Order: sequence, then C-alpha cells, then structure tokens
Amino acid sequence: MWSCAVPKEQQQELEPNEPNQPNFKFQIKFVNGTISNTTALQPTKTKRSIQHRRWLNFLRTRDEPTPSPSAPSHEDQAFLGNTTDGASSPFAGEDTPFFISFLNGDHVSSKRLAKRATNGSIADIIPAPDVASDGTAAAANLLFFPANQPLKLYNRGAADEHYGFYNYYDRSIFLKNNIAVNSTDTGEIQADRDGGSTKDAAKVRCTWRQTRYLVQIWTQSSGSKALLATSTSSGAAATASSGVDFDRPGSFPYPVTITLDRHGGNITEKMIYCYGMDDDGKIIDDSAKLQLENRDFGGTLVNPASGPFGDVNVTLADGGPGGIDGGTGGCGCKWRNWENA
Repeated sequence: MWSCAVPKEQQQELEPNEPNQPNFKFQIKFVNGTISNTTALQPTKTKRSIQHRRWLNFLRTRDEPTPSPSAPSHEDQAFLGNTTDGASSPFAGEDTPFFISFLNGDHVSSKRLAKRATNGSIADIIPAPDVASDGTAAAANLLFFPANQPLKLYNRGAADEHYGFYNYYDRSIFLKNNIAVNSTDTGEIQADRDGGSTKDAAKVRCTWRQTRYLVQIWTQSSGSKALLATSTSSGAAATASSGVDFDRPGSFPYPVTITLDRHGGNITEKMIYCYGMDDDGKIIDDSAKLQLENRDFGGTLVNPASGPFGDVNVTLADGGPGGIDGGTGGCGCKWRNWENA
C-alpha cells in the first residue's frame, strides 16, 4: 500500500516532474529573544560566505510563533536522535531561534477536514474517518504542511552538522484493490501503483497514522553535498525565480533532505487502518479494519511496538528508552536537492 508518489489527482499539476518528485516550499523565521545566546547557535562557518548570506536572507524576524502541531516530546526526540537519526549528544539537538513552516500548493486544501463519528467498539481503536465538506472521503495525501516548527541544531562542528526537525501526521492513500477490507480480493491492481487509485475509482481509503516527517538542512557539507544542477547548466544556481517556478535545485542555498518514515510515534495512536468506500465516494462507516505493518522490514528496530496493542515501556519514568520503533527499517521515502560531491 505504501507509495512515495503524490495522489493521482495531483500528478498532472506536478508535471514535468515524475509523480514521486514532489515540490517543497518552506519559510524560515528568526524569532529574537527565544533563546539567550543566539551567537553560539549559528552553524559552523564555512568558506561558502555567499551561501551563508543567502541563508540569512531567508530569515524573517517575527514574534514567537505557536507550532502547529506541537513538537514531539523531548524524550521522543532524544530517543530517535540517538537510535535513528545519527545525532551526537545532545541527542535532541540544541534550541535555536529559527522556526520553519511548509507552505501548501494551490492543489492542496489548507482547511481542516471533518471527522465523522462512528458507533461500535471498533471506534474505540480506529479514528473516525476523514470526510470532505460534501460528505465524501477526504482527499488522499502524501505530504505534510506543519507550521512554526522549532528548528534544532545537531552535531555542531561535525561534517554532518545540520538544522532539523520532525513531527508526525496522518498520510492516506486511495486504493482500487479492496483487499484491505475484503480478504477475498487478491493481487495487485495496476491502478493502485504510483500514488494509489483516483478517488472516483477507489474502493478503500487507508491511513498510516503517526507517520514521521523529518527535515534536515545540512550546513557543513560544501565538500560532500553538491546542489543539483539546473536543467540548462552543469553548476547549481539557487535563485528567487527557481523557488517560485520550482526549477531545480530551487532557491534554498543549502542541501536539504526530507524523509518520510515509520519510526517513533505515539504507541496508542500509531497504526494503519482502512475504510471501505461506496460507489459515490462515501466512507462505509462499519467497514473499518486495522492492517498489519512490518515496521522492521529491511532493518532492526529499537524498542519495537506491535501496533496500538504494543505492550512495551516507552517513557523514562516507566523504564523505557523514551520512544518506540527506533533503529532502521520499515516503509519510507526520501527526497533531496543535492547529490554526492
């Protein structure tokens, strides 16, 4: 069911990019007074002084913003920093006066979707379905548009020094194959590849709750990470127009990596669930089913949890390591505006 392509309805607008090459647009704000020593938290200076000035041009002084959604707990951040993301101490990173927001495109609605109430015991475990204003199933989504997320500084002075943040969201996909709610349907359907089915043809809407969205901005990598070249030049040139037109490598002057994965999360909320859909595109309320997830596929997890029924210690107070599903493996996607130098 997992896919790294945008939903079918968004693919034409993404052209000439491939469906698995989405565009990203973000804004970084500088908020004075949020920490006591801003000078100490500047990234290690490199010889790329022009690049450093471009970084400063992206910053905008504002009043202290409110993150939406709220940042994960410090324990969760330290756990994943130590077990998954390769952070050195402090594993949760250093606070900075920078906040980042991802901006949605014209084809993505910024309105909150409604949750329709359901009856029965299954509703105690699986969330109510997301529905659009017309009563049909809410649109599928690949990406996440968090606002005012506090950027942390990781691995100060090292070759992999970077600013970054992560948070969790619910990502969903439409499928024409009804196997998620009807075990008699078998086999893969061509229409479900590369972003899933169209909404009009879908029989199922599935959601990966508590998917992680990780952003890393590399600040000490002039010798290892070269920005992608433009389509007309062998050398990368980040310009303001490329940020508007989404011409590669974009307008941001530093290498950026954006990752989706299934590490971390809230043990009682993290799950995959599916709802069946009728021929009119509406959710069938009593069709909800949980799906099995192989979270350690291709890797090894640290403090693995067996879905929402996992019986493992999580918090430090309970004798746990601070989080779940650290380590490696599982479903994921990765995008970057750079290549190895």
